[in-house]
Amino acid sequence: MSSINYPPSISPTGLVYLSEHQSNEISILSDNERTPKSVDQNEENDQDEGIQDEFQIVYEEQITSVKSINKTISIGNTTNSKKDSHFHPLLENDIKDIFSKASTNFLAGFSYESVTEDSSSSMLTFHFYTDYIEIETACQWQICHSKPLICQILVHNETYLDQNVIIKHIYQTCECHPENANKVPFIERLIRDYFERVHITMETLRLSRAAFEPDLRLKYFLELVSDKSKRTQYEELLLTTNDQSLLDELLDYEILGSNTAMAKKLGLLKLPRGNFSNENPHYGLNVKNLPNLNYGYLVQFCKYFEYRMRNLNSLCVMCGKRTLDLIDQKQISKPTICDDYTCFSDAMDSKFRDDPLPPSIFSIEIADFLLLLVYAAVHSNRYELILDPYPKLINPYNTSTTLLDQHGNQQQNIHELRNIIDQIMTMGSITQYEAAKISLRSMIELKHPWGFSFFHWLMGTNRYHFSLIPEKYQIKDINTKYQYFIKHEDIVKHVNFKKLRAEKGSIFAFHGSPQENWHSILRSGLQIGKGGYLINGAAYGAGIYASPSFQFSTLYTRVSRFYGPSTQFHHDIDSTAEIPPLKKRRWSCIALCEIINSPDVYKKHTNDIWTIQDPNLICTRFIFFFSTGINTKNLRVDAESEASQIRALIHTLNNIAC
Repeated sequence: MSSINYPPSISPTGLVYLSEHQSNEISILSDNERTPKSVDQNEENDQDEGIQDEFQIVYEEQITSVKSINKTISIGNTTNSKKDSHFHPLLENDIKDIFSKASTNFLAGFSYESVTEDSSSSMLTFHFYTDYIEIETACQWQICHSKPLICQILVHNETYLDQNVIIKHIYQTCECHPENANKVPFIERLIRDYFERVHITMETLRLSRAAFEPDLRLKYFLELVSDKSKRTQYEELLLTTNDQSLLDELLDYEILGSNTAMAKKLGLLKLPRGNFSNENPHYGLNVKNLPNLNYGYLVQFCKYFEYRMRNLNSLCVMCGKRTLDLIDQKQISKPTICDDYTCFSDAMDSKFRDDPLPPSIFSIEIADFLLLLVYAAVHSNRYELILDPYPKLINPYNTSTTLLDQHGNQQQNIHELRNIIDQIMTMGSITQYEAAKISLRSMIELKHPWGFSFFHWLMGTNRYHFSLIPEKYQIKDINTKYQYFIKHEDIVKHVNFKKLRAEKGSIFAFHGSPQENWHSILRSGLQIGKGGYLINGAAYGAGIYASPSFQFSTLYTRVSRFYGPSTQFHHDIDSTAEIPPLKKRRWSCIALCEIINSPDVYKKHTNDIWTIQDPNLICTRFIFFFSTGINTKNLRVDAESEASQIRALIHTLNNIAC
């Protein structure tokens, strides 16, 4: 155990916890004193919120409250510390600064203990708050926002950063994600990225920490000055006056006259600009963009990790670069990837590389169908109307140049797009590519030189988050195994929809449309004037047409003429046969939508025909793909009993589909 000297009443093995979330007052409990009792929780019966509400942990045993922790917890006498401790002094100082410099609005607790099987190492345990994360975002990242996130790392007591920091456990003690056994794999990936990709040397840490300590700052500055005569002059100037502003000037002078390596070392001794006052910092995994190191490596980690956690969906999951300017108040509905082609390619290959990403980041499992839908749109004689948005292909090897966009020759563009898509589809199935264990980008570019650029655009413009519904939860009366749950589209629409649903309730209806229309629908949402009903003749005026009858909706899923002679749907066709989607191109699509239950939102023209007047008041919840034929019972969803079952299914899928 370390030689950090605590007040006699405080156990050094105790876990540090804030007694109140927004307080500077903390409580320190020994292992024997922690007897938590869970306060009763009221789980909100909301189909979109599968995670329990926030609750507190109440401790019955006696706790020691310590105010002004900076003064109470101290390192003690340095001489005695060095004599009694096996800790490296920099590690000891880093632990000290965790207590006094890390944000108490983010760091809920911290403790350390010797490792039983290796007395030369210590386990450092961080407890981080998560209750500031929005429920929708927490679910995507498989986080319980009601319990602290626990991070345990292993460090060597004597060599510290000269050896690798080992991540032991990243977990939460909750029941929100039993399939992960309380692990949080996507957050673990962010933490692992930091400890594996950020390489801080002991010298860098030593010099950075010295910037706030005048005596050490002067000492290390003089040590770094190689010219003996200049060093003597500087000693005469500085040792007598201890003038820090003069030292700053001399530092600048030496930095300008030194080589790159020495200038970098001298720069570490400079006081950080703004004294941490930057309100909107950007922290990247590049050492230059990390929080400054003056308060130690562990505090730097806490600052960086807090930044990532508070901006989960506005930073690239691969490199941490901003994908949305923090000044922009727009909310991002799901995790994002930056425009860098390397990040996108690595994200595609993350599955077989065992490098987990939130499922909603990429929707790779529906890539086959996204290809089929754009295939239908591009081959349609209505492509000028329905190919929206129009493909924009950027050269991945020279991102300043555009390969194809809407400003070129339309006929030539369409010919090239058809060629690209046809070549990619010869792969048979995008979703099974990982069996080859080689880069998907390489496989696609072998099919067509512009193939990867096209695929990057296709996946990047998809606004929906699809999750394949597990077989045991699929709707049995809908005879296809290709059933997908749509968890998110526009986050602002989603939040507003929830508020209205709480006030007025909701109903359900199906929306059928030809295959060629769905490329646009999955990017722009259901819109008035876009879709099969209006194209077939808007007998009941403008609006989004829907029906509570599944069979009636199938009438609008006609197969486009470019497939050849029209084929009528036969009830004896087995639509669940094992036919790779890209091999069997004749597919039909039907969506099941939720609609705000208000007379001013929708009109019932007949029992089977409804129109919705506001696109913001209808949300797509499920999409079903059928090969060749649709075989189903006379399924209707206008009765409350059926609607209740659908709501229960959505609630269940929200808990398992992230």
